[in-house]
Amino acid sequence: HVGPAAAPAARRRFVGQAGLAAMGRTTPLRAALKATLFLHARTLGYAIDTSHQPQFTVFRRRVGAEVHLFEVQWDKSGGPRFVINFGKAAAEGVVWHGEAIAPDALQVHHCRPWLRLQRRRGGSMGCWFQLRRPLLEQILTLSREYTPDEVAHAVVACFAEVEDWFSFGTKGPHVHEPGGTG
Repeated sequence: HVGPAAAPAARRRFVGQAGLAAMGRTTPLRAALKATLFLHARTLGYAIDTSHQPQFTVFRRRVGAEVHLFEVQWDKSGGPRFVINFGKAAAEGVVWHGEAIAPDALQVHHCRPWLRLQRRRGGSMGCWFQLRRPLLEQILTLSREYTPDEVAHAVVACFAEVEDWFSFGTKGPHVHEPGGTG
């Protein structure tokens, strides 16, 4: 029996799980990413790790003496927006706070530096890939949102900037350095 005092705590636990509470808002965008970005990543040799979903989907590939990885990080409040975090590490893995992390368990936060691919540079969530258009574009197009497919294709179009950073260390116009880590 859940009494009146326990009910708010139970409600917070459920609503606090953004993956459960907001899947309906992000479902069309997630489906569009699976049909475009995930397929593109596979053609580039990435393996997909879904063990951290719904918050993150991690992609890894080995290239010579390195592991290249990126992740799709969804808005933790459940909004239909996401960012691509990426980095690289030694092929044998890393030591993180005294613990050995195997290559197949690496996550982007284990990398130094790690960077972000987003629709424009900046630190706010307004810079993340999302359905909502920037205000000026809304006014000019008389349309509040992009379609999920438009967002997914924009991500794939920008993804060459991730590959350029892996290969040459160059940072394109959509690459952001959170906290100056890069």
